[in-house]
Amino acid sequence: MYEVKRLACFASEYENDFIKAMIGRSAKEAENGRIRKQRELDALTARDRELDMLFERLYEDNVSGKIDDARFAKISKRYEQEQGENAKKIKALRLELKKDESKCMDIDDFLETVRRYTDATTITKRMVAELIDHIEVYHAEKQDGITNQRVVIYYNCIGAFDVPDRRKIPEADIIMETRKGIALSYAPEQVAV
Repeated sequence: MYEVKRLACFASEYENDFIKAMIGRSAKEAENGRIRKQRELDALTARDRELDMLFERLYEDNVSGKIDDARFAKISKRYEQEQGENAKKIKALRLELKKDESKCMDIDDFLETVRRYTDATTITKRMVAELIDHIEVYHAEKQDGITNQRVVIYYNCIGAFDVPDRRKIPEADIIMETRKGIALSYAPEQVAV
């Protein structure tokens, strides 16, 4: 809830900076992911075509008597298995690429969603679904008798976004329900903008 409030305040108070950061981060992350998936897809389709050519040569070698039937059966089975696995991966990658294209929402839509939750007092399932893509929770680490646990929130469209410290962004006055004996403090990452 605290991070959502900080994000909403930052977005409303420093809208131009927020838009620049969103455009840069979301476009960069989306493009990097798309490029990686496209390269993998291209490599798999090239290998699929190569397997077709290899299978043709193998068949011709079998017909001409260069290799025996047992060897032909063994090699052709291996090629067919690899082609089947590649076909599944190709289909999955194409679906992922298509999903990624439709997933990234418009910046104006995301800003409107963030504005809607500026004055929220509690976090709801709908708020989480509209704003947050996923949350990474790391193992707790103990240093100097203090246990710290890193949590990274990935927002829809912009990914992980560290809200810079600026005036008028709420400071840490958040209360969380925890079990007895657990002290909780909030330490936002310091980012200079």
